[in-house]
Amino acid sequence: MNKNRVELFSDGVFAIVLTLLVLNLKVPASHGFAALHDVTPALIVHAATFFLVGVMWVGHHGALARVDKITHRALLFNLLILFWVTLLPFAAENAADRPLEPLGPSLLAFCCGAFFLSYLGFRFSVHSTIDEVPQMRRWKQVRVAIAVAMVIGNFACAALAWVSPWIGYRGALDTVLVFLLLRSSPEAEEKFIRESLPEDIPTL
Repeated sequence: MNKNRVELFSDGVFAIVLTLLVLNLKVPASHGFAALHDVTPALIVHAATFFLVGVMWVGHHGALARVDKITHRALLFNLLILFWVTLLPFAAENAADRPLEPLGPSLLAFCCGAFFLSYLGFRFSVHSTIDEVPQMRRWKQVRVAIAVAMVIGNFACAALAWVSPWIGYRGALDTVLVFLLLRSSPEAEEKFIRESLPEDIPTL
């Protein structure tokens, strides 16, 4: 399948999910500061989930930017990625309505872990522009190790959220931090490759 079609379809799903998040916000029945107090948990969950979906989109966009060709298996893993993303509004609504109950935060952490697991499947089902570059091999191994750790960590947080909901929230927060701190653009990777190669060897 043409990569542009996959990008357009995926971007559309992410956009719809971000729109659905705001629909979970309800107008409070009270007024003044009491209304602000009532709606504060929902606003916090909305903001956190919005940025969670946003960084997932940024990571997904970066992965597709490096892909040369979409295989049938990669297409299926991409659908799995989008499936877990579409569950986030439901998880966020549960967390906003009952922030101290385990279901919402457990679902948030579980969806993050499942997203990383599907992302790994997608990554190993495609050929990327950096796969044949020796200078980037170590970089890829580190990123894969981090993704595996996030899968294990988020699934553990999803289970432990039934002991304390804050553990589930921590798993979702760590997902945002990992994407923000470790994300590198394709342009930065190409610059690294150019600087690493000898001058007489052409870059990709």
